[in-house]
Amino acid sequence: MKTKGVLIAILSVLFLTSCSQGFAELDRGMQNTYTFPEEPSKQTLMNRMENRSFQNAEDFVSSTFPLLDKVRGNQSNQEARIYVTQRFGVKELSNIVSEKFKPDRESDYNNGKKVLIYADTFITFKQSEQSSDVTLIEIASDRFVRNNYSPNFFNGLFALWVLDEVLDVDDWGKKRRKACLSGGCYGGYSSEKYRSGSSGSFRGSSGRGGGPSSGK
Repeated sequence: MKTKGVLIAILSVLFLTSCSQGFAELDRGMQNTYTFPEEPSKQTLMNRMENRSFQNAEDFVSSTFPLLDKVRGNQSNQEARIYVTQRFGVKELSNIVSEKFKPDRESDYNNGKKVLIYADTFITFKQSEQSSDVTLIEIASDRFVRNNYSPNFFNGLFALWVLDEVLDVDDWGKKRRKACLSGGCYGGYSSEKYRSGSSGSFRGSSGRGGGPSSGK
């Protein structure tokens, strides 16, 4: 009986230990923080911007800054790519890009965010919640925006009639709000990982999860 009691005690300790390790792993996973990629100095990046030729604004961003993550859309062959920099703030970088490549539409700066719209591309500059010194740069095709974004993402940035015109959809905001009620609406990338626009959420595709149906 004494041996049996000792065995039970040992098993109980092992069980509790495994549980605490599991909770620790879960807690670390819920923090959703990043170690941002290393970058050259700001002067080096400025020289690169001035001395290289770029095809368009998308090429400028992708050739200059490290890729942080990708987000898959509701439909195949749709994704948003997230780049990152610790050398430039939102206002400074968005001004550099808009001066080099004049956008079709340019939003106001609002709540740490600004959007440039080109012929078939949306580029969002956003201050990271994880660090005020980090700027996230999200590049998405107009098709990805049309089929995945929540209209709430553009609050304070564009009037909905502007998006109707750019995305070539009548009452795009109204239709997307209705679609968001059933989940799978994308509210933009954040340092909290993925932010849903209303309900449902998106996952990154760079080894960090599946599509919007995967949940947070």
